[in-house]
Amino acid sequence: MPLLASLLLAPAQVLDPSGIAMPMFDAERRFHENVARSRWSANTMEYVDGVSSSVLRHPYTIAHAAASELFVASFTLNHVVRLRWIDGKRAQYKVFVKGRDLDGPVGMALDHAGSLFIASFTNDVVLRVNASDGALLDRIGDEESLDCPEGLALSPDGRLFVASFLLPHLSVFDPQSGAFLGRFGALAPQPAQAAPRPAPSLAGAEDVAFDSEGAVHVSAYYSSAVYKFDAQSGALLAVYGQGLVSGPVGIACDPSSGDMFVSSYRDDKVLRFTPGGAFVGVAAGADVSPDGEAGAAQAELRARRQRRGATIRSPSGLSFDPHDGTLWVASYATGAVTRFNSSAWGGGRTWRVTD
Repeated sequence: MPLLASLLLAPAQVLDPSGIAMPMFDAERRFHENVARSRWSANTMEYVDGVSSSVLRHPYTIAHAAASELFVASFTLNHVVRLRWIDGKRAQYKVFVKGRDLDGPVGMALDHAGSLFIASFTNDVVLRVNASDGALLDRIGDEESLDCPEGLALSPDGRLFVASFLLPHLSVFDPQSGAFLGRFGALAPQPAQAAPRPAPSLAGAEDVAFDSEGAVHVSAYYSSAVYKFDAQSGALLAVYGQGLVSGPVGIACDPSSGDMFVSSYRDDKVLRFTPGGAFVGVAAGADVSPDGEAGAAQAELRARRQRRGATIRSPSGLSFDPHDGTLWVASYATGAVTRFNSSAWGGGRTWRVTD
């Protein structure tokens, strides 16, 4: 994960001899010069009056519950905050989950039975809590099956998939019984002569998401790539984002288009790909001007975006609100949570968080 690391037009793909799809990115520089700018406009929610430091320092992931409610995991403050919107300018917060069982909350997932799953990074466990009151229901996994767990996702058939930062594979559990069902997506080592472009190892797994067809996508921070697996067999189908994403962290599937959105932590962007791994464009956070200006003009554009609250910094968790389809981005460095949509930008809105 980024904390440990510190304490882009090339939709064509080729198949290497192993049959794995490997996107080409020879035109990366030209692509970025021409297209690397935000396709989404922003309404920003920044938590003011010191609340960013006291309640939402280093927000890592976001999970949507009701239409006016979401959960945010604060890694360094070691708790999960529940936010509820009261009106157009206020949001109410509650420190929802904390305590000795939680040590470095990262990934979260909600099921239809009313449970919230939280990856506890340092003590190698996933907590299942009551999504209504935060009561602890179960501890899933241990040091044998997990190693610094981060991303969580529930498969269409109900299994819980967990990405561990220090493991080259995913771990699968029964979410209700907590039973370990086995490893998933382990990459077999390839002899040097087997392929001129072998798939890179999955290093630094951050997040996991299912696409609209049920395939599994895993972002890998140190590999700077996204891995796509068959959800049933665990076979590797594609590796994409190489040369485009820089330190990928969060990943989410847009339910309306089926495209995959990936946060590029090191260069403050959210990138958009087709489910097959073809690069669509920069969805949010780009600091490249529409007319390609450089120098002073570029600096002024960046300053204007900062003043109106339309930038993101060190993006980590991504989530699509299932109620209105908007994209939410957690900025790890600034403590802000930003909501994006595809309508005309009408000025930033800031919610003050109240008790």
